[in-house]
Amino acid sequence: MNPPNESLLAGDGHLGTLLREARPRPELPPGFAAAVWRRLERAELPDEPAVNRLDRVVAWLLRPRPALAGAIALACLGASLGAHEGVVLSKQAAQARYVAAVSPLNTGP
Repeated sequence: MNPPNESLLAGDGHLGTLLREARPRPELPPGFAAAVWRRLERAELPDEPAVNRLDRVVAWLLRPRPALAGAIALACLGASLGAHEGVVLSKQAAQARYVAAVSPLNTGP
C-alpha cells in the first residue's frame, strides 16, 4: 500500500510538482557528513578510562545472571565465614571449660 502522498503524486503530475516545491530541501554545507562523523568519533572516546571501566563492570554485574551468581557467591562466602567463626568460638569455649575443670582454684561442686 502506498502512502497517501505517493498516491497523489502518481495520479497528478502537476500536483506532485507543487507539493515538491512547497517543501524545499536546504542544501547541506560542504563537508557536513564528514564533520558529523568526526563529532561522533570524538564523542565515543572515553574521557576517564577508569570510570568507564567501572561503569562497564557495574553494568555487567547488574545483568540477571551475573547478579544471581554474585549473590550466590556472597551467600556462600558469608556461610563459610560464619561456620569458621563458629568453630573458633566453640574451640575457645571448650578450652575455657577444660581450664575451669582442671583448675585447682575452682571451688565449684
